Amino acid sequence: MTEFVRAGSLNGYDELARKMGANPVQLQKAIGLPSSQLRDPDNLIPYEKLGKLLELTAREIGSETFGLRLGINQGLYVLGLFGAYMSRQDSITSALAVGSKHTHLHAQGAILTLEPTQTGETELKLDILIAQTGRFPQLMALSIGLIYQLIRDMAGHQWHSSRVFFRHPPPEKGKDLYAQLFSCPVEFNAEHDGFYIDRETLAKKPRALERLVNEIIFNQFEQLQTNADNDLTPLVKHAILGLLPTGDCSKTNVALCLGMHPKKLQRALESSDTSFRLLLEETRKEVAETAVFKSSMSLTSIALNLGYADLAVFSRSFRRWFGHPPSMVDRNRQRSETC
Repeated sequence: MTEFVRAGSLNGYDELARKMGANPVQLQKAIGLPSSQLRDPDNLIPYEKLGKLLELTAREIGSETFGLRLGINQGLYVLGLFGAYMSRQDSITSALAVGSKHTHLHAQGAILTLEPTQTGETELKLDILIAQTGRFPQLMALSIGLIYQLIRDMAGHQWHSSRVFFRHPPPEKGKDLYAQLFSCPVEFNAEHDGFYIDRETLAKKPRALERLVNEIIFNQFEQLQTNADNDLTPLVKHAILGLLPTGDCSKTNVALCLGMHPKKLQRALESSDTSFRLLLEETRKEVAETAVFKSSMSLTSIALNLGYADLAVFSRSFRRWFGHPPSMVDRNRQRSETC
């Protein structure tokens, strides 16, 4: 089964590759990742191709620290509106719990776990299914660097862990850079990939990141080719689409993602002759049509990804939209596949 990751994972890749003497376009082409596929950070690309691109780039420039350099220069911004949603939680613990629960929205096959230790710290562990055999150390360094920087975004850039650990062996050159960028001891050939977070940091409320959140929102406006002053509708639908699989897609949470009060959001939508409820219904219908008629995803998975409590509730909505239950389409699709 092919796992996918958001193209936003490569945020800053072109600039860093050029800075270190490589041609990013040629490297992407060699791996089979056309530049057009990477322009929208929400596009999904094969996870394995990301891993191969990072390894190829590191070899091309002769630096085993490329993935780490890229990851440590990323952060909440890379997660798009979901990153904005995380930053609006009551504590960094809650933000990481949201991230852990919905890691698949950014990277399929990545598992983030938080486990308390006897010292009072929490051990954050990251497992990436395609990297479990040690195939992609650059990908793992990128991912740990990203999560580390994400916590710095929320806790303050002075924060550092007491220890970072990687399963892969130390680089032949650049080992000191790991300790320098993480500002703490780094262990290699460890049992897991991850790092420790202290109790005080986890209890903090994420810093007010208005500038960062505004940057995320502006980027989404650019991608959607819309204008905040004229019509919020496309961006609200985009936020709804991102939050639906979390089960937390409410007007309040969409407003939080967009950095505005729910009442202000409501007024803005009313001025565009629509409402959150209508946009939620419209978005669900559009996704349901594509997923049921044109994909092989199970009906239960579709229902859950659309934020429905169960298949029965989704089926009632589908019947209202299209005049028949989704199971009828599913049966017809299965028959055609066996013919």
